[in-house]
Amino acid sequence: MARRTFTGVDIVEIYVHWYAGRSKSQVAASLGVGRKTVRKYLEPAEAAGVTPGGPPMSETDWAKLLKSWFPEPAGS
Repeated sequence: MARRTFTGVDIVEIYVHWYAGRSKSQVAASLGVGRKTVRKYLEPAEAAGVTPGGPPMSETDWAKLLKSWFPEPAGS
């Protein structure tokens, strides 16, 4: 699979699908990304104790968490 650049919106979509109860393989297939990519972005959520099916979270909530888990490099 070719390398591709992800935006915050793309990554939030991974979280939204996973949180709705889809497996990592299902998320990867539906969004057209690799399973390893899905796993990479879900690792911080799982380490923080986030599990699918919890209280509803908006895309804005996910975006805030995303910024804390993946801070932008200096000079970006």
